[in-house]
Amino acid sequence: MDWGQNAKISYFLIDRDLNGAPLASYISINSESGVIYSEKSFDYEQLKSFKMQVKAQDGGSPLLSNNVTVNIIIKDENDNAPQVLYPVQTGASVVAEIVPRAADVGYLVTKVVAVDVDSGQNAWLSYKLQKATDRALFEVGLQNGEIRTVRQVTDKDAVKQKLTVVVEDNGQPSRSAVVSINVAVADSFPEVLSEFTDFTLEKQYNDSLTFYLILALAVVSLLFIVSIISIISVKIYRW
Repeated sequence: MDWGQNAKISYFLIDRDLNGAPLASYISINSESGVIYSEKSFDYEQLKSFKMQVKAQDGGSPLLSNNVTVNIIIKDENDNAPQVLYPVQTGASVVAEIVPRAADVGYLVTKVVAVDVDSGQNAWLSYKLQKATDRALFEVGLQNGEIRTVRQVTDKDAVKQKLTVVVEDNGQPSRSAVVSINVAVADSFPEVLSEFTDFTLEKQYNDSLTFYLILALAVVSLLFIVSIISIISVKIYRW
């Protein structure tokens, strides 16, 4: 309320530590206008809010000042994609679930479980069936991720069924994760095993078997040659 130099206001940040670092490394303030700026990007998952103190000081003599506490609230951004907890995804092709051929409509095959470390609507998840060997056989619950049969399973349905489920959050723009699920429509384990044998593993097994057969043949041939040479040498020596 003074005038002239006595009314000229300067603004200062009262520095302190924030998460082990100086507050000035996170926030700065214009000494003339009092506008507060961020010095780095904030991550809501690491820092949701903090408080800072600003001192307003005039140019009179003696200097008069006052302090104010400013609450800084970090807004969550959709910077994390959903994470699928179940079924666990591995590099190998694995049978996730077995559905008996006697399964009726609404049979619970499995449930996709996912989480999102964001908050609010950014963490609201929805589940959609992207691909399926037989789309008329399975459906996915939009909100709960439950995979159920749409119709009754018949003997004509293929044993090997593969489903691809997309998990999307409700952020803008939305982020997603994809999970692949192998389902066996069968009543016996041998039937499942014959359909879901990994060709790569079988090929590796055949290659290993071929190698050992060749090695055994070489050893036997070498022993045979050594035996022949030994017999001939003995006969020559006796002669």
